Amino acid sequence: MIALYIASALIFIIGAFGIFGNINLIIATMRTLPAVQRSRCGLLIGILAFSDLICIIFEWQNAIRLLAGMQNYRRSCFWAISPYLYVINFQASIILVIAVDRVCAICFPIKYRILPFNVYIILCMLPGVAFASTIFVLALANMVDEPIEACNPPLGYPPLVSKIWNRWILAVDSLTIVLYLLALVALCLKRREMTRSDSEYSFFQQQQKAMRTLSVVVVAFACSWFTCHFCVLFVTMIGVSESAVHIVQTVAVIPAMICYSQNYYIYLWRSTEYRELFIQQFKAFVHCNGEYCSKSRVKSLSNGSVVSVSRVKMFASR
Repeated sequence: MIALYIASALIFIIGAFGIFGNINLIIATMRTLPAVQRSRCGLLIGILAFSDLICIIFEWQNAIRLLAGMQNYRRSCFWAISPYLYVINFQASIILVIAVDRVCAICFPIKYRILPFNVYIILCMLPGVAFASTIFVLALANMVDEPIEACNPPLGYPPLVSKIWNRWILAVDSLTIVLYLLALVALCLKRREMTRSDSEYSFFQQQQKAMRTLSVVVVAFACSWFTCHFCVLFVTMIGVSESAVHIVQTVAVIPAMICYSQNYYIYLWRSTEYRELFIQQFKAFVHCNGEYCSKSRVKSLSNGSVVSVSRVKMFASR
């Protein structure tokens, strides 16, 4: 029980930072939407931030249940967090899609830029919708109602589906890391072949700038999200008792919470464009008193390109 109470406290603390950060990322995406539609990867980062925000909110309700000493049952828990169960799988797919986006932008730059935006977004959303829907239907078909220690995804799923889900997530995580590494290698090779006179030089220079930030995101992702699911897999493989597995599945949410919360702080640290936007947003919140803030120019994000957006206004109130 001590471990559960500590986990609950950390869920609230980490979640508070995560909510602040993800809201800032969502606002930054909305402020730069015309430019983000051209940079594309920036929109995926905004969608990921929105998914992370939903995950954090539902983990808070799990922490409230733990602190209140509520007895959880799998069926009622499943329906209580069903939006979370859907979004968490969609979120995992978006992380993979961002990795695919980086590979396509570097290896197939012309096709990447001429692909219609609406088609691009549909293609990016389809894997997440398909994966989330499949796991959701499998969970309904194999539902087993029994008492559980906490109301979170590993325990909300039936045992068989939870195992399938855990291994599938690890496969997606591993593929994500491999694709990011592939994108880094491809970028290095492309940049080595080019000179300043090449027409694509500036594009790949921008991609290189973006990959410096995304490389840190990948390392943090591997240390948080991948660690979370690997710990769950490890305890199920070594044959410990079912109650011990449930405790690990509950405590493993801490690295998951870090994954939901970390992106804003990485972009604040590593990306000058995002940092500029975040500072503007903070100043607007502090200094604007229910009025339109002073006009400013903002830049597109995430693929490293610097695209001005004319006179974007931001409304902020205290």
